Amino acid sequence: MKKIGLALGGGGARGGAHIGVLEELQMLGIQPDIIAGTSIGAAVGALLAAELPITEIQAFFEKFDVRTMLTRASGLPSLTNNTKLFQLLEEFIGRPTFADLKRPLMVIATDLINKKEVVLVEGDVVSAVVASMSFPIILPPVEREGLTLIDGGLVNNTPFDVVRAHGAHFIIAVDLGEAAPYGTQDGSSKPKGGLLGRALHYTKQQPMWQVMTTVADMITIRGMNARMAVSPPDVLIQPQMGTVGLLDFHELNDAIEAGRKAAQQKQAQLADIAPYVLTAVPRDEADEGASDDN
Repeated sequence: MKKIGLALGGGGARGGAHIGVLEELQMLGIQPDIIAGTSIGAAVGALLAAELPITEIQAFFEKFDVRTMLTRASGLPSLTNNTKLFQLLEEFIGRPTFADLKRPLMVIATDLINKKEVVLVEGDVVSAVVASMSFPIILPPVEREGLTLIDGGLVNNTPFDVVRAHGAHFIIAVDLGEAAPYGTQDGSSKPKGGLLGRALHYTKQQPMWQVMTTVADMITIRGMNARMAVSPPDVLIQPQMGTVGLLDFHELNDAIEAGRKAAQQKQAQLADIAPYVLTAVPRDEADEGASDDN
């Protein structure tokens, strides 16, 4: 039996594009059997693996208010703490283990001590997702099962190789690295999203912010290209994110539309996969060979 794997890339607020992609997949009748995600892709993957409807996934993004989510840290090696992120995830999915999820999920993180990729497939889901989202300097590392974990985007931002290694026959990958070049100014004539939108709009004009975002893109794109050369996904969806930045959650509608358009452009390839969609995959089969790290 053929199994479909979905790899969801990281990219902060750009992850709203995953919603547009999921809407298009749903219209084609494509439901992934195995899911892997990095950073915001891990969060979307967890919500999807818990079988939340797309409307609830969008509600998750709508509640991701940077003003309250990223509260000041004290005594941590980061600008903010992750307490509110834990709480938001718990609000939507509770505190399940990976075994409790309706579909197999792999969450990608980086081991800060050993500087290597870690594929999390057991234990608490929420702490795994928060670890995968812990972008250095902004969010603190997560201590989990003896490991010190940070954002998985540093080692594998679009983990299509992971879903293949865990038994998927057809791979759909969503990469969020296609953004406007360094130095591109936000073309919107008026900032969006009230006070927060205005603050982020003007912050994005600062070279320091653009450098940080561009460096993150360079790291993730380089790693993805290396994996593409070895074993590319069957369908690679790359939304054109424009000037949507890592913290621009107030630009959710733009991100969703970018994902929708990118998936539509791959409709012919996706239609070739649709006949192989399964309604269920035995967990022990999908998890066979899974481990806590590579």
